Amino acid sequence: MEHLGGECMTLYNQAKVLLRKYNGTFTRRQAISEGIATPSLSRMVEQELIERVGPGIYADPMSFEDEFLIAQLRLSRGIFCKETALYLHNMTDRTPNFMEMTFPKGYKSNYFDELRIKPYRQIDALYGMGITTIETPYGNQVRVYDIERTLCDIIRPPHVAQDEVVRQAMQGYVQRPEKDLNRLMKYAKSLKVDAKIKTYMSVLG
Repeated sequence: MEHLGGECMTLYNQAKVLLRKYNGTFTRRQAISEGIATPSLSRMVEQELIERVGPGIYADPMSFEDEFLIAQLRLSRGIFCKETALYLHNMTDRTPNFMEMTFPKGYKSNYFDELRIKPYRQIDALYGMGITTIETPYGNQVRVYDIERTLCDIIRPPHVAQDEVVRQAMQGYVQRPEKDLNRLMKYAKSLKVDAKIKTYMSVLG
């Protein structure tokens, strides 16, 4: 890189700083907040210093893409849920073939197929219940339902997880020192799965 011209070296340094600060993926808005103009981003893409992975989203072309973060950035109202949430909580050994996300009732997007998203929609009272943040396998923060909400979701009709997935998750939960049974039962009652949750907890606890 020592042989690059002045502007190229500047672009190289700017790209390097952005990618380091934002852990390999950043948005146009974040770049602008760092004083990087949109034309500079376009030149970075042309010189393959960064890769455009979505509208206003850029990533390190030499690294694996964090598909969880990219989905979150492109679908900002989405909350990772069900078996995808189990995976992010390290409560299942099954790598998801697609990502499950919950959105407010009536939410629509043209990106679901492209991003391999299986969408669910909830009324506001249920959509906002149990939202937290978690670190992806790539070290980025995304929004996900907490483990208590997730356990309720995977046994809630009509989209019930496979028996083995549910059993493994429930067994893992009862062994967690940080489990919150009061919160679990509160969610279960709101989601109308309290009888099922009580059965699992009584058998496994």
